[in-house]
Amino acid sequence: MSSRDDILNRLRAAANPFPAAPPRPKRYLTVAPVPDESPAGLLKQFQFELDRLMGKAYVVDGDAGARACVLDQLQQRNTQHLLAWDFAHIPVAGLEQAVRDAGIQITHPATHDEFRSETIAYIQDAGVGLTGADAAIAATGTLVFTTGPGKGRIPTVLAPVHLAVIEARQIVPRLENWVARQRKAGLEDIRRAANVCFVSGPSRTGDIEMELILGVHGPREVVVVIKQ
Repeated sequence: MSSRDDILNRLRAAANPFPAAPPRPKRYLTVAPVPDESPAGLLKQFQFELDRLMGKAYVVDGDAGARACVLDQLQQRNTQHLLAWDFAHIPVAGLEQAVRDAGIQITHPATHDEFRSETIAYIQDAGVGLTGADAAIAATGTLVFTTGPGKGRIPTVLAPVHLAVIEARQIVPRLENWVARQRKAGLEDIRRAANVCFVSGPSRTGDIEMELILGVHGPREVVVVIKQ
């Protein structure tokens, strides 16, 4: 038996393996204030916080508005090739066909086969990563992603521009609210996910002579299209 197995067996056998740990409080003090938790208030705060993080948010009406906004963002950047989630996970009807009709090449990157090195070389020139999201956090301007089949990490990190499309109803006040929803649903989304990611604006670092640099470890632009 390994040391790991021994430790796990002891924890499983103990009625209370951490007797000195304080009980979980019934209520927590709010760290990030959200003064208005109405749908309009959450939308406004998410936009404000994302702007502070140097991201951009565009609010549109319906599928037609979302398609037009996405195409406009792609055309502004002269996008020829993009990386995308499976469009079943992006909440806009007809978006895939609209992108293809615009002459833009779409790649759904898969790197878990024998062609991994060839795939990575092929997708290096992609200008945009197009995804949906699991949720958006109003208090911090954060996007939440659980990854799995058809919704991998590569489109969120490789391309210089990350373009995410969400619905306004996906915006929650705080991270705690999203976690509470997951617990209520039995944590099924988290259990099925390869990992859970939280993205707050473009990639940034201040390590180079204390100067803020965007895009060193990931996208230098984060754009969110919010469909009402």
